[in-house]
Parts: sequence; C-alpha cells; structure tokens
Amino acid sequence: MSVPVRELTPRSNLETIRRQAKRWLKEIEAGDGAALARWHAQNQTRLPKLREVQHAIAREYGFVGWTALKQELAARELAARGKAAIVALFLEKSALRYGVRPGTQQWGGYEADRPARGALALHLLERHPEIARDSIHTAVAAHDLATIGAFLASDPALATRPSAFDGWTPLLRLAFTRLPDHAAATNALGIAELLLAHGADANGFWSDGSNHFTALTGAVGGGENGQPAHPQAEELVPLLIAHGADPLDGQALYNNSLGADATLWLELFWDETTKRGQQARWHEPIRELPAPPLDYLLGNAVPRQPRRAAWLLAHGAHADAVDAHTKHSLVRQALLDGRDDLVTLLLDHGAAPVELGEREAFTAAIARSDAAEAVRLLQAHPAFRLDPGPLRVAIRQGRPEIAALALGLGLSPDAESRDGVRALHEAAGADAVEIIALLLAAGAKIDPVERRFGATPLGWAHHQGASAAQALLAARSRDIGALCRAGEGERLEALFAEAPGLANAPTRSGDPPLFCLPDDDAGAADLVELLLAAGADRQARNAAGLTPAEAARRRGLLDTAALLAAPASN
Repeated sequence: MSVPVRELTPRSNLETIRRQAKRWLKEIEAGDGAALARWHAQNQTRLPKLREVQHAIAREYGFVGWTALKQELAARELAARGKAAIVALFLEKSALRYGVRPGTQQWGGYEADRPARGALALHLLERHPEIARDSIHTAVAAHDLATIGAFLASDPALATRPSAFDGWTPLLRLAFTRLPDHAAATNALGIAELLLAHGADANGFWSDGSNHFTALTGAVGGGENGQPAHPQAEELVPLLIAHGADPLDGQALYNNSLGADATLWLELFWDETTKRGQQARWHEPIRELPAPPLDYLLGNAVPRQPRRAAWLLAHGAHADAVDAHTKHSLVRQALLDGRDDLVTLLLDHGAAPVELGEREAFTAAIARSDAAEAVRLLQAHPAFRLDPGPLRVAIRQGRPEIAALALGLGLSPDAESRDGVRALHEAAGADAVEIIALLLAAGAKIDPVERRFGATPLGWAHHQGASAAQALLAARSRDIGALCRAGEGERLEALFAEAPGLANAPTRSGDPPLFCLPDDDAGAADLVELLLAAGADRQARNAAGLTPAEAARRRGLLDTAALLAAPASN
C-alpha cells in the first residue's frame, strides 16, 4: 500500500508538524480506526513510539525521515529571514574562530570550534548553493575556484578586501575554513595561488586582542580544542611561506605544540628559516611566545612529548631552560612526572641536576611508582594527602596506575589547585575515564565548580569534546546547565521527575535551561522538546533581554528557534 503524499504549506512549521505527530500517536493509542489504518498503510504492525510516528509523518510529506523534514522546515524558516541572514550564518559557522566572536577582538564567551559548526555551514551551502556566489568571501568559504576567478576577473582588488562581516581577508578565510568531508577543499591550493597572485598578504592576520592569527596559523590548525589542520595544509603551508609568510609563526608553533608528539611542522619551519639564514631567530623572542621558540617549545614538550623534546634539543634548545608557565626547570618537571628517560636526555644535553624538596619528592615517588618512598614521605608529612600534584601527573601522563597508587595511599580525590581545579576537572577534560572512575570510587565530589572558568567537571568534558568522560559524569551530575549544553536528555528527565521546578530554575550562568542548549540544531531541538514538556517557559528572557527563540536564532539554531517561537500547544 502506497504512502499518501502531503504538501507543506506556508503555515507549516516544526511545532505544527510535531503536534500532528503527537495527535496521531494519541489516536493510535486510543484505538481510532482511521489512525490505525493510516499507520498500517506504512506497512507498520506494532504500536509505535513518538519518534516512529514522527518518521512516518515525514514520509507522508515526501521526506525520507524526520531529520530531512526538520532540515527542510529550518531551511524555509531561514529563507524567510532573507539572503543576508543565510550568508552571515554561513560565514560565521564555516570557519574556526578560536573562541573569538566574529567582528570582535575579544576572546571568551563564544562557542567552541566543534564539528557541529562546520556541519551546519555545509548544510546551508548544500541547501542554498547560490550563497557561494554572494561575494568573494562566500566563494572562498565554499572553496569555489571558478566563482573566485570570476570575481577577481571583474575586480582584482577583491583579493585583499576585508569582509564587512568579520574583517577577514579572503586568504585568511581560506586558511580557517573547515567544512566536514568537503570535496571542494582540494581547490585550496589553486585558490591560494590565485589570491596571492592578486596581491593577498601572506602575513595578514586577525586578532583575539593580543595574539595574531595568520593564514599559516589557520592552515596548521591545532590549539587547546584540538582544532583540525586544513585538509590541504601540507601543500598550503609551503605555498604561503614561499609568498612571504613568516615560518616562525608564534601562534602556529604554540597551537601545534599542544597536539601529538610529532615534528612535521617543526622540521618544515626549521628548513625554511635555514634557507633564509635565519636560524638565530629560534633563540630570539617572537610574537605570541613568552620565551625564544626552541626553549619555549621544549618546555611544552616535557614531559609528554619525548620525540619533540629530542628534536628540539638536537636543534639547539637549552636543556637548562625553565618552563615558561610554571617557571620550573625542565629537569624538575621531568622528575615530578617520573620521566627518567627525559631526565637522562636533559642531563645528557647539559642540564644541571636538581634536588627536589620533600613535597616534590613525594610527587616524584608516586610518579615512578616507588610506593615505599611515597609512604615514608607521607608518614613524615600527613598534609601531603591534600597535594593535587600526584593526581595531576597521572592525568598528564595518562597513567591510571599512578592515580590508583596515589588514592590507595590516602590522597584526597578532591585536592585542588589555588583556582579550585580538581583532579576530576582535569581528568574530564583529558577524557581519562579510567582515572575518573578511580576518583569517583574514592569519593570525589561530582560537581565542584572551579574558579578559572566557573565550570564543573562535566563542563570541562563537554568543552573538550571528551565524549566518554561526558557520558560517565552526566549519569551522576546535577549541573543542569552543563547537562543541557551536553544534550544529556535522559539524565535531565530523571532530575526533572524529582524536581519539576528545575526546568525553569536559573542555572549557574543565571539563565534558565532553555538558554543552555547544545551547539547542533538537531540536538538542541530535541532538548527543547524535553524542556517544554517539563514546563520550561519559552517566554523567559536572559540577561541580554532575549527570549529563548531569539537566543537560539542568534546561534544559528534555526530548527530550534522555530520550535521555540511556535505557539504553545494545548
């Protein structure tokens, strides 16, 4: 039996379709003959759940499923807002932003560079391919080589003209654009060559208020959220350098130092400075780094990156340098982490031996699994049980056995640093689930709020994309705001069942849960449906005076905004 095809009307929106699905489900559950016949017409025999009815109603409208129908409704809502809104959203979401809101030089308070951003931008491009022809900036973000060529043929000055949206030049946009599995990204080299031939500045940059983010920075990627390199980075970076980009790019070096224990970019940058006779600059101060590059990068490499540390020492880094952040000698840092291999490497390159104090010796003993020495020091100094150092080493090294030894000796699982950061925060951010399990078994508090970012461990896990840690913590957390941002509906349902008022209560940010939504539109819409069912007030306003619908729309959550803006169902 064929499925009848219905047509969307100008009045159709996500909320009206959701109400249709709920009404149909109630009729099926009540045994209504017409409703059951309609359900059976889709070759369905068993009684459905709401999600299955939603898929069925989507098929009645001619879509393959509920997600496709939601995307169409969201696209219609966006189209109704006009071309300018589509273009602005595409430019915003298509690029890595490193925590800086477009059009500003202010870091912080902006969404993280998660895959959902690029996925939304790609969906917009697929739904509205004409936006690639709106300007040279949209063409660059779409990696549309032919359209870029046409723009430049008409006006060569466009190659250097900043965007009114965020102030970026086309070359910067090329380097920072990230669309998932985007085949057109293979055009990047040709686009870069075209822009550079028309005068694009390979050393141009945008700023977060203090640091320079150049095209080379964008191509290399990396950083505190593990941002991906451009898909054509290994071809793009040498081209930029050949056209004058400084190979000693401080922000690129910093971002790369936070990633894997690899030397690809170090070797390339070294070779390029050698060609220019500029090796001495590796021993001199440069922008973005608080110490000369070789010494600074060595401090970042010890104790987690032995391969990079060996390369840096072989190329002239000073083994007796201090870590630019902790101000510890690198030998001391390696000792504290129980890395005898790095201690030997540093001493062999001329570092002076270090004498540890008893508190440091306690951390070092646990790090190298010397339980007898750790017990001796702990007996002499019972206060060491409140030292967060040993657990921090375990997390930094990714070694649960160190954490198990420390906790077995009676160290507090809630020991914290001066800014309130606890082992559970750091383990959550590192996705160290084995260590998290050990901490929880030892009685660690689940939702402590640190003073650096004002977040709980669940917030750290979500921010860092640590999915396994997020799942483990969400099952226990009562941090409503973090649970909402992480889209943890099952846990939220359980908490709302205990205390329905939580659906409207201020979260730690001060805003009610409807303002604490996931970054992806589908997840946000699902969460909103849960919150509304729990009694959340869609007319509430946040500190900026926005309703939940207005706030969602500003974030590009168009499906969600349509759901929130619809009249409440009876």
